[in-house]
Amino acid sequence: MSRIGSLIALIIAASLVLMSCGDQSAEYLNQGDTYYDRGQFVEAIAEYTKAIESNPNLVAAYTHRGAVYNARAEWDLAIADLSKAIQLDPSRADNYQNRAFAYLAKEKYEQAIADLDKTVLLDPRAVMAFTNLSWLYVQNHQWDKAIESAGKAIDLNPKLYDAYYNRGVAYYARGDMKNALADMDAALAINPNLAPAYNYRGKVNVNDASFSQAITDFNMAMELDPDMAEAYKMRGLVYIVLKDPQNAISDLNKAVELDDSDPMAYLYRGNLNNANQDYDKAIDDLNRALALASSSNAPVITGDPFHVDLSSMYLERAISKRGKQLLNDAVEDAQKAVELDPQSALKHGTLGEILVTNADIENGLASINKAIEIDPTIPENYINRAAAYDILAQQTKNPGYYTLLAADLEKVIELSQDAQQVEDARASIRYMQSKGYIQ
Repeated sequence: MSRIGSLIALIIAASLVLMSCGDQSAEYLNQGDTYYDRGQFVEAIAEYTKAIESNPNLVAAYTHRGAVYNARAEWDLAIADLSKAIQLDPSRADNYQNRAFAYLAKEKYEQAIADLDKTVLLDPRAVMAFTNLSWLYVQNHQWDKAIESAGKAIDLNPKLYDAYYNRGVAYYARGDMKNALADMDAALAINPNLAPAYNYRGKVNVNDASFSQAITDFNMAMELDPDMAEAYKMRGLVYIVLKDPQNAISDLNKAVELDDSDPMAYLYRGNLNNANQDYDKAIDDLNRALALASSSNAPVITGDPFHVDLSSMYLERAISKRGKQLLNDAVEDAQKAVELDPQSALKHGTLGEILVTNADIENGLASINKAIEIDPTIPENYINRAAAYDILAQQTKNPGYYTLLAADLEKVIELSQDAQQVEDARASIRYMQSKGYIQ
């Protein structure tokens, strides 16, 4: 998002106000503006300094010199001059807006927000201040305020693609995919070269299972910005879902190459390595993911379906350790996953399966039962519970367990969309019938 244009406009506006001043300080000020317009910043600063020496209370001289320091990225000097201008005349909105620019560059977001709030209080039509406020609120994860500020900017100027983008990000983070999609569409209609908007629209499409459109959006994001690691990461995730491991690993490797600090890229690659039964590589990736996620102080964006997810990292590592027959370690990781996400049927079910594999049938059944209680539509949980009943039937010779086993296999036949799962369930039922275990 560009803010330099608004700074230039403010400098010119301030100059026009002071053209009528007849003293020497006004001449220095005007000469400084001439140098500024030519891009001769050193000379401009020198003239503004002369104006201040001539008249230490000349607000415009501090305003203009502060804006030049902003243009030169000399943020502390800019803040000092603009603070002096505000001290001399606290009624000018432009000084607060320019100082907010410097605070923003120094990532002092609270101070920037305070200055922009003052800007719009003094000038309710300061459209760029509302736009910048929406961006800052996004950075602070203050979604409602971001939506409100962006909406005010759009009301003032419906052609501000930045405001639509900022509001779309806030809607997305709140889990409002419909409005997020509408705002990203609006931003791209105004600026079809806005790579981040394609990336976010792709994420919305992934959430809606519109995978072909998502790939198209991620392709556009990467074409416009070949260094956008998140677009590679998200396209890699889509390829995992589409069972295209070759393209998935290529994209996830590229995502990690571009940004080795994103824990979710390592999680997705760990998931793919688990699917390929390359458990050592999976554990390496998941260790890295957990280290990065645990050291991050960023708040979890709960509305974002692709937010940093510690629970899934522990679960994937549990699967890796189970694959290496490190069952006690696998149980520990799966228990941590459940602790972090106690309403996940998948995680309770996986914990239960690992416990059963580790010969802890009682606790394994308890976890699988909890998984089925949370979501009774997942066929894998009935498969895992049937496996536990099979073990108990063989250990105790109690025919009642075969009855329970058969009931779970019937649920698999009812629920599963996997032809092999259904055939295996039917074959097991036929076998038990042939042995007289069930009718």
